[in-house]
Amino acid sequence: MKLRDIFKQKLKVADDGDGKQELLEALGLSDSAYRIALGQFSINCAISLIAGLVAKCEFRTYWKGSKIKGDEYYLWNVKPNPSQNSTQFIQEFIHKLCWNNEALIYAVGNSIYVADSFVKTEYAARETEFTNISRNGYTLTRRRYKSSDVIYLKLNDRNIATLVSGLQESYNNLISEACDRYVKLGGEKIIMNISTYARESPTFEKTMKQYMEEYFKTYFDSKNAVLPLFEGYKIDRQTNGEGKKTDEVAGIAAIKKESMDAAAQAFKIPPALLRGDIADVENLVDNLLTFCIDPLCCQIEEAITATRYSKEEYLEGCYLSIDTTTIKHFDIFSMAANVDKLIACGLFNVDDCLEKIGEEPRRTKFSKEYSRTKNYAAEGGDNNADEA
Repeated sequence: MKLRDIFKQKLKVADDGDGKQELLEALGLSDSAYRIALGQFSINCAISLIAGLVAKCEFRTYWKGSKIKGDEYYLWNVKPNPSQNSTQFIQEFIHKLCWNNEALIYAVGNSIYVADSFVKTEYAARETEFTNISRNGYTLTRRRYKSSDVIYLKLNDRNIATLVSGLQESYNNLISEACDRYVKLGGEKIIMNISTYARESPTFEKTMKQYMEEYFKTYFDSKNAVLPLFEGYKIDRQTNGEGKKTDEVAGIAAIKKESMDAAAQAFKIPPALLRGDIADVENLVDNLLTFCIDPLCCQIEEAITATRYSKEEYLEGCYLSIDTTTIKHFDIFSMAANVDKLIACGLFNVDDCLEKIGEEPRRTKFSKEYSRTKNYAAEGGDNNADEA
């Protein structure tokens, strides 16, 4: 074996990526996440956050202006179909909606399902039709669904996930280059000076092979090791500054942060919230609800109401509404004064407040009554008198 071939072979074996894998794990990235691209990792974090929050909401059903809990309520909040609970169902729907920019829910009997794929045919002046709706490998080929028969939702005019994935390609390249530089800076490098006398020795190739396969491997892998040197061989060790390695780690962390921020901004999530920052969480959650969750839930409830209720029923006060206030955690002790004000002004009764904080309503005569303190009553009037 020629000396050149020996070096090529050993250099190829040494480049096993262990340093890169260790670095990725230290930064919170798995090897699979690195392979599928950092952009998809960031987008999936954003979508999972949105899906989890929407699934936590209560889907309220109203009939002629009154909130009721019937079959429709059970369908959206407990068991939409025999194979899924409501949390699994809503999370699947949101994931498909955000990744594909559109999602379809269809009904079979008294159950509803999220379609894996479908064919949409749009017309100029009549209802859109949906065919070849498939789920879990089974395709509904015998029926053509009209838009009034299904719950179809389109998130944006353009697929935001695809646009962000394209943007993230640059971050993928930067991460790869930065990891390679880190591995090179952290590696052990030596220069071997070989004299003319040693190169002309008949055992030169055998000696070099022994160095590459035995001595160097033991020397680099061991905490304490001895490297034998034959006559005519000299070793000079090359080292890199630790400061440069620290700079590379900071640069990789900054690239990861930029990638997460880009995905967060695309889905209208406060970037600090997606990164897991705990400072000023209350305001961040309020912004998330205002700019991301509330508009999305508004679209969903409109699509559901338009399909599950007729025009006449809607005008009579029959509809579905998504309560996003259930997302926030309530501390009953910190909000005690506010609860007192809500009851005192007559805006809520005891049962209403219990329901808001996640407790079971008492459903007694006292808990159902609305009352106002005297300072909220009209001048000269009875503060608790029945109003026409």
